[in-house]
Amino acid sequence: MVTGICDLPADCLALVASLTSPGDACRLAATAIALRAAADSDQVWGSFLPADCTDILARCSAAGDERRREGETNKELFSRLCDCPVFLDGGKLSFSLERHSGAKKYMIALWHGFGGYQYYGLEDSSSHTFTFTPDLRYDLGNNLGCV
Repeated sequence: MVTGICDLPADCLALVASLTSPGDACRLAATAIALRAAADSDQVWGSFLPADCTDILARCSAAGDERRREGETNKELFSRLCDCPVFLDGGKLSFSLERHSGAKKYMIALWHGFGGYQYYGLEDSSSHTFTFTPDLRYDLGNNLGCV
């Protein structure tokens, strides 16, 4: 009798998917219907959220930056944090996730006189190094929203 990966129990498949990256989990879900349920599970997407995600979201400063929406799955929360940064600490800092790796991304607002706040990005990678680059997409004068 020949067996394949789809014959493994769903919890084993979910554990394997949780040890990969968000991009790999999406590719796994696209390969077979039997793998989709495991790769889309809350357990898998919870492993891609930062361990301190609850603490970070508790620091949200804008009314629209809800901490956790009712009925929201971990996959939906992950996707929301990739698509639309949340503003922390009175708008001086924003937080988001990098879609393919799940790395934390922070934007720091620095005052530039009459030009207002300019955001500079810090991205935490798996090597624990940070990338520091100017980011023109965020401006406190533009309703604290996503572009």
